[in-house]
Amino acid sequence: MGNLGGTFDKRMNQLGLKKQVDASLIVEDAQKTIIEIFGERGTENLRAISYKKGVLKIASSSSAWAAECQGHGQKLVKKPIEKIIYIVNKNLIQ
Repeated sequence: MGNLGGTFDKRMNQLGLKKQVDASLIVEDAQKTIIEIFGERGTENLRAISYKKGVLKIASSSSAWAAECQGHGQKLVKKPIEKIIYIVNKNLIQ
């Protein structure tokens, strides 16, 4: 009898959902790291919004916040993240 986790992962692959689930977990982890680094102010001004093919996108309320986050980028770049792109748009942060 196989384990349930392995069966679940196999079925997720068959349905084509594994990449989406993995991407959402990476985005969630990046957002947690942003909260750890910047606290409440960070959640008001920075938001991890997507991950695809090694690229994490982070929305920021201003170029100053993007630069501040970029200064701490080494804490956000974890496998499988290869690159971070910053999008400055206050409307994305709400």
